[in-house]
Amino acid sequence: MDVSGIFLKDKDGRVYRLIGIIKDITERKLSEETLRKSEEISKKEIHHRIKNNLQVISSLLDLQADFFRDRKVIDAFRESQNRVISMALIHEELYRSEDVETLDFSAYLMKLSSDLFESYRIGNSKIRLRVEAEKKIYLCMDTAIPLGIIVNELVSNSLKYAFPEGEEGEIRIQLHRMESDAISKSITKDSSGGEEEESSGVEGDIKKGSCCENFRCMLIVSDNGSGFPKNIDFENPETLGLQLVNTLVKQIDGDIELKTNGGTEFRIGFGKTRLE
Repeated sequence: MDVSGIFLKDKDGRVYRLIGIIKDITERKLSEETLRKSEEISKKEIHHRIKNNLQVISSLLDLQADFFRDRKVIDAFRESQNRVISMALIHEELYRSEDVETLDFSAYLMKLSSDLFESYRIGNSKIRLRVEAEKKIYLCMDTAIPLGIIVNELVSNSLKYAFPEGEEGEIRIQLHRMESDAISKSITKDSSGGEEEESSGVEGDIKKGSCCENFRCMLIVSDNGSGFPKNIDFENPETLGLQLVNTLVKQIDGDIELKTNGGTEFRIGFGKTRLE
């Protein structure tokens, strides 16, 4: 029901009559709900089609790579294929999600890193993957897609270069919301079989669809391998992968820091408040 009315007052300002109107808006509400559901279905269908198209592109890259014998050329095709797959996974998650505007990036991160690990770890079973991601960090597509490609590039680099000749080691991915006093310590169970820690209590404050508008996140990708090459200028790299990382970090208005003590660690802050 929609109720509205006015008071009629005499010259002394006293109310002597009330005129009201009551409207039955049930039909309008039903129409609005039907339209809303129709729009959601349309958006889901768009995500589904985009995902399918990206999978086709990935398959074409895979087929094209088979025509070459040069290892560098083949690797270039495989790397491009993984970048496409990282985008396709986001559209798949949005298609499956109730909210077609944002996705749970923590859940996506677990799947993406696991797929990358299986793809690159062939021949070296001594490398371990550890993912520590605060639960239910929802990101919009404009942030999630660049961030997915960034993770793809950094994890791929670690898998390819950090552990030469079958060396043992660990690749670690962390995603946390940053608090004013400290980074939240809510951690999901990692894919290597680690124990699950209790949430610090901030999870309830992370609302679906917020897309980092009210908080800032820290993404850390690190390994305990041979270390970042000293002859490579990270801020002005010659490799496409690192150029992509720097460009995409700027695209999401983020900050990136490289640490090389006992391995390689990339720290990327993104969201509302910039890193100090």
